[in-house]
Amino acid sequence: MASTSGKLEIFNMALGFVGTRTIGSPNEHTPEAIQCELMWDRARRSALRDFPYRFAVRRLRLPEKMMPEVYEQEWTHCYGVPDTVLKIVRVHDGTRRGMRKTPYAVQRGDEGEIILCDVGKAIVDAVVDVEDITIWDEAFVSAMARKLACLIAVPLLKHNSSKVQELAQLYQAAIPVAEGADASESYDRKLDDAWIAARGGW
Repeated sequence: MASTSGKLEIFNMALGFVGTRTIGSPNEHTPEAIQCELMWDRARRSALRDFPYRFAVRRLRLPEKMMPEVYEQEWTHCYGVPDTVLKIVRVHDGTRRGMRKTPYAVQRGDEGEIILCDVGKAIVDAVVDVEDITIWDEAFVSAMARKLACLIAVPLLKHNSSKVQELAQLYQAAIPVAEGADASESYDRKLDDAWIAARGGW
C-alpha cells in the first residue's frame, strides 16, 4: 500500500498545481483532501495507462481461454487478462524472433478483457497497477501529481475552464515522449522502440 507521507506529498503537489490551499493529512475532512482521495485511484490507473513506465511493466504468461465463436476465423488463440493489467505493451512467444512483430487484439469478452492472437503459449509485457509509491520513479510521481490535479480541478475550481485546460496541458508535458503512440492496443514495433529509447532501455 502507498505510504501516508508519500501520498500527502503528491496530494499537495497536485493542490499546488491547482492553486488551492495545501493539507496537513490525507484524512482531513476538507474539500481538498476529500477530492484528492476520491480521485487517487482513478488518477493512478489513468496515468499508468498513458505510458509504460519501467517500474510498472511486468512479463506475464496468461491463461488460455476458449475462443469466442465470432473470432474463430480471425485468430487461433485467446487469453484472459488479469484485473491488475492496465495496458498490453506487446504479445510474443518469449523468443527474440517472436518479439519482432506479433499482431494481436484486445477485446471485451463475457468475463472481461481477452487477448486474441496467433501465438501459442503467449507471453505478454503489460503495464500493471502499482499502488506502492515507494517504487514509483520520479517521472511518474510528477505525472501522477499533474494527472490528479486535472481530476480535482473541476470540483474544486467549479467553472474555471481555462485553468482546467492549463492543467491538462501541464500533464501532457509530463508524459515521456513516445513517437507514433496511438490509443489502440495493437502492437507496433516502432512505438515499442520509441518507448524503450525514452526510458533509456528496459
